[in-house]
Amino acid sequence: MPRGIKVRQDKIATVKQALKRNGIARQQDLVEQLKIGKNTISKFFTCQQIDYLNFAEICRALNLEVNEIADFTDGETTETPEAPQPEIITPPKQPQPNQQTKVVLQQAIPAVPVWKGRDELLTELGQRLLNLENVPKVLALIGQGGIGKTSLAVKLLSALGINITHQNSDENCPYQCVMYFKTQEGTSFDDIAKFILFEGLGIQTDENLKTADEKIAKIIQGLLQTRCLLVLDNLESILQPANHPQAGKAISQDWGKLLNALVYQQHQSQTILTSREVPADLADTRYPGAEPDSELVNIITITGVATAAGVEILQQRKLQDSPEDLRWISERVDGHVFLLTQLAAIGKDKPGYLGKHPELVTKKAEPILKEQLARQTAAAQDLLRRMCVLRVGIDIRGLTFLRLYTNNLEKDARFEMAAMLEEPAEFTKAELRATEVILGQLVDSSLVQNRYDEQQCEVFYELHRVIIEFLQAEYKDELPNLLESVYKFYASGKNIDNPRTLEDLLPVLEAQYFAFQLGNYSEASRLVMWTLEEYLRRWGYWNLLKDLYEQILPKVDEYNYPVCLSQIGRVYRDVGKWNIAEKYFQDALFIEQNKKNKSGIANSLGELGSIERNRGNWDAAERLLRQCLELMTEVGARSGMAISWGVLGDIERKRGNWDAAERLYRQSLELRTELGDRSGMATSWGVLGDIERK
Repeated sequence: MPRGIKVRQDKIATVKQALKRNGIARQQDLVEQLKIGKNTISKFFTCQQIDYLNFAEICRALNLEVNEIADFTDGETTETPEAPQPEIITPPKQPQPNQQTKVVLQQAIPAVPVWKGRDELLTELGQRLLNLENVPKVLALIGQGGIGKTSLAVKLLSALGINITHQNSDENCPYQCVMYFKTQEGTSFDDIAKFILFEGLGIQTDENLKTADEKIAKIIQGLLQTRCLLVLDNLESILQPANHPQAGKAISQDWGKLLNALVYQQHQSQTILTSREVPADLADTRYPGAEPDSELVNIITITGVATAAGVEILQQRKLQDSPEDLRWISERVDGHVFLLTQLAAIGKDKPGYLGKHPELVTKKAEPILKEQLARQTAAAQDLLRRMCVLRVGIDIRGLTFLRLYTNNLEKDARFEMAAMLEEPAEFTKAELRATEVILGQLVDSSLVQNRYDEQQCEVFYELHRVIIEFLQAEYKDELPNLLESVYKFYASGKNIDNPRTLEDLLPVLEAQYFAFQLGNYSEASRLVMWTLEEYLRRWGYWNLLKDLYEQILPKVDEYNYPVCLSQIGRVYRDVGKWNIAEKYFQDALFIEQNKKNKSGIANSLGELGSIERNRGNWDAAERLLRQCLELMTEVGARSGMAISWGVLGDIERKRGNWDAAERLYRQSLELRTELGDRSGMATSWGVLGDIERK
C-alpha cells in the first residue's frame, strides 16, 4: 500500500457533495470532528496526497468507499517528483492472444516507493521472458535483503502489461493467468499447492489429491493447458540456511519437488522468483552438485543501483547534501536501496551530517539502525522492541495490545483477562489513535513496512528482516518477556468461531508457536490436539499437521505420547503411505500395551486393522479388528464398537459374504441409532441398501 493516496480528479465533485449529504457545512467542521490537521483536510479536497489512515478516516466520516474515489498511482508525497515509468514491453505476437488475464494475489503486493536506475534491466528481463525462441522457464532474482528484488519483480509485472491495482491486464499481456505468492517462514507445500490449484488455475476437482506428487502433476497439467506467470516472492524463507549441510535446498522435500518440476517438466508457463540464495532444487536432481540449466533458468544477481541512481534516490528523499557528498554516500553503500533510504532519513534536514559521521555510511546495517532508532521517540523504540519477535504482519489493535501490555493486574487487568477468556481486549479510540501516530512515524522512517489487505480491509504492519535480526540481538535478554506478551495477544484471539480458511486459524497457530517457544508445552500440545487437529485434517493440511505433532512429540507427557504417535500415523495413512503409518501405529500399540491401557490398545489395533483392509489383506484386517472390538466392548466404548462392526461388515462385503455383512452393518446401525450418530446411521442405511440391491 502506498504511503500516501489522494482523491481522483474525476471524483472531487463526489467528495464535496458528501460534505453536504452528511450535514457538514464547512471543512473546518470536519477538522474539529476528526481531530485531523486543517492542512490534511485541505489536501484531501484538493486532490493532494495524504496518509492512508487519515484518508480512510475521512472517507468513513463522509460515508465514502476508499477504493471508489482513491488514486493509488503514486506512493511518494506530492513534493516528490514521480519517477519516470518504463514503457510497456510489447511482446512478440502470441498464438491465440489473451484479452482476459486472471490476476490472483495471495496477499497485497508491496508498493514500490523507490525506483531509480533499473529501467534498462527491467526492459532486458521483460524481453527475456517474451523471447519465443529461447523462453526461460524460471527467472530467478537473487540478492541481499533490501536490495530491491521484490520491487523489480513488481515493476516487471507492470511492464508486461499487468495492472496490479485493478488485478487485470492490457491487451498486450501474453499470459492467461498471473499469480503472486509470498512465502514466509513455515509456509508449507500444501499452502502453495492449494493457492496454485484452486485460486490460480481454478481447478475444482473431485479427485482426492493426497500426495505431493499427485498435486504437482495436477499443477503441471494446469500450467501446460494455461499460459501462466507465477511469482514466488521471498523464497529464501523456505530454504535451508547457508550453514546447513543441505544449504539452498528446500526445507520441505515436497517444496523442492515443485521447484524442480517448474524447471524440468513440460508446460508453457513461467516463474519469477526472488530469493537471497539460489534454490538448489532448480538444478537437475539426477546429478548431485549440478548447476541449474542456464537455458531453462535465468539467474539474475541483483546488486545495488549505480552511483548516479543512488544520488537520485537520496535527492528524491530530500537529502540536501552537496553533489560530492551524495555520490560519496551512494558509493559507500554500493547502491543498496534499503540502506540509502535509511541514510536519507538520518540526514534529512541536516546537510553535511552524514559526511561528518562516516561511521554511519558503511555496508553494515547496525550503525545505521542504531542512529535511526536514536531519532525515534521512546514510545516508538518501545513498540519496535515489542514487535521484533512477531512472525507475521499485525494490525493496529494487535500493536495496541503489545504497546500497552502489562502482566500487572493492578495496573491494567485487560490483557491477562483477555488471554484467560480468549477474547479480544477492548481499547479506547485515543489508545488506538496513539498507536497510529507512532506507526506513522516508523513507516515514514522506513523502519516499519505496511500493506493493505483488501479482503480484510485492514492495514498490517511488519518489520524488515534486517531490523528484526538487529533488534533481537539488541534485546536478547528480554526475548522471553517479549515472547510472553505476543503469546498473550494471540491467546486472546484463539477462541475462533467456525473457521473456514487457514488465515482464520492464524491466532491459534501463532498462540501454539509462542506457547512452545516459551516452554509451555502442555498448552502448545493442547492447541494442536484439540483445536488445530480438527480443522487441519479436515482441510487436508497434512504436512503442517504432521510438523506440529512432530514438534510437540518430544515434549508431551506420558499419556499423550502414544496419542501423538497415532495422530502422525493417521496423517501418513490419509496420504497413502501405509508402511510408515503402520510403524507409528505399532509404536503406539507397544507403549499402550506396556501401560495396559485397554482403550489405547483398542485404538491402535483398529488403526492397524484399517491398514490391512486398505491393503486388501482381509484375514489380517479381520483378526485385528475383532481384537479391537473385544477391547472396545470391555471398556464400554460404544462409538468404537459401532465403527468396528461397520468396518468388519465392509470386509465381509468385500469378500462377497452378503448375509454376514448385513448382520454386522445392522449391529452397527442399531448402536449408532442409540448414540444419535446421524452421519453413521446414514452410512449404514446406504450400505444396507446397496447389499439388498446386490
